[in-house]
Parts: sequence; C-alpha cells; structure tokens
Amino acid sequence: MGIHERLQRAVERAFFGGRSTRFSEYISYAIGNVFLMVVVFFVLLNNIGYDWTGQLYPPGAGYRLDFLTGGLDNAIPFVPEFVVFYVFLFYPLAAATMVFFGLVEYRRGYALGWSLVAINAIALAVYVVFPVSTYWWRLEFLADPLQGFWAEQVYAFWEGDTSFNCFPSLHAAVSTICAYGWHRYRKVKPSVKTRGAELAAAFIAVGVVLSTLFVKQHYIADEIAGVALAIVVGKLLFDRLWKE
Repeated sequence: MGIHERLQRAVERAFFGGRSTRFSEYISYAIGNVFLMVVVFFVLLNNIGYDWTGQLYPPGAGYRLDFLTGGLDNAIPFVPEFVVFYVFLFYPLAAATMVFFGLVEYRRGYALGWSLVAINAIALAVYVVFPVSTYWWRLEFLADPLQGFWAEQVYAFWEGDTSFNCFPSLHAAVSTICAYGWHRYRKVKPSVKTRGAELAAAFIAVGVVLSTLFVKQHYIADEIAGVALAIVVGKLLFDRLWKE
C-alpha cells in the first residue's frame, strides 16, 4: 500500500467512519498536497531551511561565478523595474499554481508537490557546500543608489536576503516547474483556457529568469542550473506521479 492510500485510510477512519467516498478522496488528496506544498516546501525548506543556509557564511564570503561568462554577467545592467517579475509576478504564479493543483486538480498535485520539495532540498544541499554570492554587486550598486519606487523595492529585498543562496536559482527552478505543470495540464486538457494558462505561466517564468539577472541577484550560471534542475526533476517525478 502506497503513502497516499495509507493517508486516505487514516482520514476515512478518523472523519468518515471508515467509508470511502469521493469527498473523502478529495480531503485526503488536499491534506497530502497542502502538507507537501505548504508545510514541507514553503515553511520547512523555502523559509526555515533557506534562512539557515544563508547564515552559514559571513558577509563577503562565497564564490563569484561571473568569470564563467567572460564578462557578460557584469555587462548586464541593473534595471530595478524587473522586480515586477522577481517579486510581484513570481509569488502569485507559484501560489496560484500550488492552489490549483493542490485543491482543484488535486489528483495531479502530488507531481507538483514532490517536485517542489525535491528541487528545494537539492538546492539547499548545494548551498551548504557551494555558497555562491552576489554580495559584491550589492556593495557596488548601494554605493550610489538609484531613486524611485522600483529601486526601493529591490533594495528592500536585498536587505532581507542573505545572497549566499544563489546556485542553483530557486526563482528560476520554481517558476520553471510551475510552467511545466501548466504545460502538462494543457496536454491532457487542451482548450483555449488551458493554452492561455500555459502561455501566461511560460511568459512569467521567462520574465522571472531574466529578472534575476537584471536585479543583479544571480549569475547566468545560477539560472541555467535552476532551469535544468527543474526540468530534470519535473520530468522524472511528473512521469511517475502525474495522473493522466
């Protein structure tokens, strides 16, 4: 008996007198999805774990990866307006995707939930042994700060982030796995609406990846690693757990 079957039996014994119904199935999946996406991914890994890895090294420590691109990383300008994607579109994309596949298309939620957990766990393990930082860019741009609303949003984000958790980029990985989830959904339920959702998710995901470079939060290598991690993990786990 699998993990979900055990969970469903426990839920049915506790709340449904041992009877199996469509509603008991829904509640079981919803509990499992919320546990994976909210408790494990968002709280334990994305908040507690991420903050912990960010405290392992002092400011100014860590590796620089701008040398890998022959100066291309340093040539990318600081464009604070890209914080629209980095903050104001990234989080709604992640939240909407988790709510939809966790509570609406709930039978498909485990594929997304386990993918998010695996991606974040792998990233944290890398952060511990290979701390990559953009701390030096922050010093450079804060020495002569820009004025305006969007610049202030970037500076506020910098203030609350350690910048030792760069490779692979979780912004790139999470937005990519969200877009991949909508892509798989459109394939099994093709329609104008699902095509629109797929395109919107892909557009935001591309914008998020680019935004990490233009707000000087990541190196190009971080983005390549983040996207690759999401594609590999997503392909493996969606093929195994996705309910067609």
